[in-house]
Amino acid sequence: MAKVFNDPIHGHIELHPLLVKIIDTPQFQRLRNIKQLGGVYFVYPGASHNRFEHSIGVAHLAGELAKALKVKQLEQIKPLEELKELKELKKLKKLKPEYLEQLKKLQNLTPQDLKELQELMPEDLDKLKKLQNSKLEDFEKLKAEELEDLEKLVELENLDFTKLEKLKKLQNSKSEGLEELNPEDKKMLQRFKPKDVEKFEKLERLDELKKSLISDQDVLCVQIAGLCHDLGHGPFSHFFDGMFMDAIKRDKKGKADKEVTDNEKWTHEKASIEMFKHLLDQNGLKEVMKKYGLKVDEDGTDLVFIEEMIKKPQDEKPQNDAAQDNEHQNNDASKKWPYKGREEKKSFLYEIVSNKNTGIDVDKFDYFARDCHHLGIPNSFDHQRFVMFARVCDVEEDRKKTKHICSRDKESANLYDIFQQRLSIHRRACQHKIKMAVEIMLKDALILVDDHPDFKIKSSKGEMLNISQANGDMEAYTKLTDHVFERILHYQEGRKEPSSEEERKKEQDLEQAREILQRVEEERKKEQDLEQAREILQRVEEERKKEQDLEQAREILKRVMERDLYRCVGQAKKKSGEEIKERLKKPG
Repeated sequence: MAKVFNDPIHGHIELHPLLVKIIDTPQFQRLRNIKQLGGVYFVYPGASHNRFEHSIGVAHLAGELAKALKVKQLEQIKPLEELKELKELKKLKKLKPEYLEQLKKLQNLTPQDLKELQELMPEDLDKLKKLQNSKLEDFEKLKAEELEDLEKLVELENLDFTKLEKLKKLQNSKSEGLEELNPEDKKMLQRFKPKDVEKFEKLERLDELKKSLISDQDVLCVQIAGLCHDLGHGPFSHFFDGMFMDAIKRDKKGKADKEVTDNEKWTHEKASIEMFKHLLDQNGLKEVMKKYGLKVDEDGTDLVFIEEMIKKPQDEKPQNDAAQDNEHQNNDASKKWPYKGREEKKSFLYEIVSNKNTGIDVDKFDYFARDCHHLGIPNSFDHQRFVMFARVCDVEEDRKKTKHICSRDKESANLYDIFQQRLSIHRRACQHKIKMAVEIMLKDALILVDDHPDFKIKSSKGEMLNISQANGDMEAYTKLTDHVFERILHYQEGRKEPSSEEERKKEQDLEQAREILQRVEEERKKEQDLEQAREILQRVEEERKKEQDLEQAREILKRVMERDLYRCVGQAKKKSGEEIKERLKKPG
């Protein structure tokens, strides 16, 4: 059953029942606890919105844009279909009278009529069958100008390919060399205007245009991609896959950490696809998707299509030098269509949720409106106007025509506002100096507790993973949200006081280690005892170190809450009053 959501940005929006089922899963509900703007919330108190509502907004806008484009495609094709029908009627006027009589009888065929039709030429019979619902009286009502246009279309159809190409070149050449044309070419140029040729070419491509029509399944897939495109975000959104994961990739000396080399190619888009697959498997939603006509089997194109809209597939690179040379020599041939979910005829569908060509997509439309609303800053871009004026057009590129979502030239000012608005949000919020200082401190706190045993997360295989390793297992990643901040901050408050038995055990371990070392010194006991003592001391020392790191992390987060932020990148030591006075006395 469809559900209506009252959204503060888009008003009352209705979502498909399949989208509602996805929203009601634990994997999607997790987004309620991930701030859209990360550390910006510590600067702008109104920026409390989460990835949850943003994802619902993107799903809504993706559906609205897809449906609007579909309506405009139908409006574009309808007159062409009527024109094609009239063109065929024009041809019928040249048929014998008895053929036309048979056409009139096609509405109510009898066995005798069928017998008579069999005597007609097969090609004429096919034409008659195609036009059995046509009305000859419609043809008679046409004006003289419309009849003339039809006559031209029929004549252009009878031209061979060479003459048609020659006509197009003559029309594009303007007045250059027209005096030297032979009488036949001059007559052809005077007879046919560029708009006649353009109309004829559109008519010839009518079947191809029909194949590019947006289907109901296309709209549903686009909405699902919009809904699930941010499933892979970690705590505080871009902070996790940016600043935190970048720091984890290096150890204290700045070298790559061998344990996290897999994270070097990790992005939240990849995690979104993995989480989407996990969501479908854990909640049995593939069967529900089949119920609504989507292909989701192993070779299901709709499932692939959704994943490709979330993240564009990487182009295959040549494996050796010879292959690279061959690729350079055949550059045009090597540019193959990279997607498998939809054919190139529907290339424009990949520009709705995440547009890798121009950057103009519904993801930005929603976060511009939503972020500005919660930040309290004006939004100059009107996404509703963009949806109203958007069209699917053929664009000439690489010596072939590709379908793209396009806007009228008069919309250029509104399109410029997209990039101006993005710059404004980044400068005033995302790159705010206080926000950057907060996220640096968050990063330091999370790194300190990354491998702490009390903050490890259980994976699907039963392993206990560090915070930085959870993104490799979707069951563990589902449990990782912004709540990690509160867990660290209030760790001691929620922790049980250690019993006296535990304290005695630790003392016994330490005493045992001392005794072993003493025995080794006094009696030079076995090497095994020495190794055992070292392990016990190392374990005690590691536990003390982890407690120190946890305490340090808690102190950092306390400073964030008290607005006692870093003064610069890295911890700056506070100077005493005497030091400041001494420095002021120095010349220069």
